[in-house]
Amino acid sequence: MTAAFKGRIALSAFLALTLGACALPGPGVVKASPSTSGLAIASPTPPPITPPGTVTFLSDTTYPPQESMDTNNQAVGFDIDIAQALAAKMGLTVTIQKTDSPQIVGALLAKKGDAIISALQVTPDLQRQVALVAYFRAGQAILVRKGNPSGITALSDLCGKKVSVQVQSPEENSIDELNGAACKDSKINKQVYPTDLQAVLILKQRGVDAALDDSPVAAYFVKQTPDQLEQAGSPFKMNAEGIGIDPKNGELLKAMQQAMMAVYQDGTYRQILTKWNLLDGEIPASQIVVTPSPSTS
Repeated sequence: MTAAFKGRIALSAFLALTLGACALPGPGVVKASPSTSGLAIASPTPPPITPPGTVTFLSDTTYPPQESMDTNNQAVGFDIDIAQALAAKMGLTVTIQKTDSPQIVGALLAKKGDAIISALQVTPDLQRQVALVAYFRAGQAILVRKGNPSGITALSDLCGKKVSVQVQSPEENSIDELNGAACKDSKINKQVYPTDLQAVLILKQRGVDAALDDSPVAAYFVKQTPDQLEQAGSPFKMNAEGIGIDPKNGELLKAMQQAMMAVYQDGTYRQILTKWNLLDGEIPASQIVVTPSPSTS
């Protein structure tokens, strides 16, 4: 998986176009599934801006647990819950516009939505194109079988072990780096598979000692099968993810920053992280406002 989209695409430069206050729904629009009971979202504060009643988030809904479609064709996931909480703080409702990652920044700048929430990694290249409000941190994680029979607690413990990864992923790069450095005298036996699902399945079947995966995906696998898998040690190579907003839409950018700070301070943010088993990805309040950002004048 690539840096910008956790394995979806590598961003290219896009022309900056003016984004209106809120985009009208179009093909591919789905309503976000309401959060499950027990997730308390505080009453909306007076909206700091006065757009129409819906904010449209662009999202590539193919990346659970952050965004995916449920059996009722409703958008669900950590990112979707965050979008709903932020909209509530602004007195708005949420529409999710399904958008493929390769087109997602261009779609934002072409006024097809108001913001992007789609596991979008904060990178210097991305910061030259859009303004960002950070809301999460993700990286890589080690998965092992329940009980951790190989006693793996750190990357150095992978030396001499069989480890599965998805082909052409950052995790495969991490193994290659280890084999050239810390594990050069006792190399990791790298087992490569077309998908991360297959890489994790072989771990469950005892074909390898560990698997490497994106940290939110690893947490999702543990949440789905806690009797079979656990995470070894803490995630590593962590990087911020952000909500993308057209830099010319300064009012929405400011409102989104204020809303994110509000859900952080009232505990809603931590509730959502806990619901999706993603507490390792909590971002400090001091990092929510991403700087430098493009000019919002």
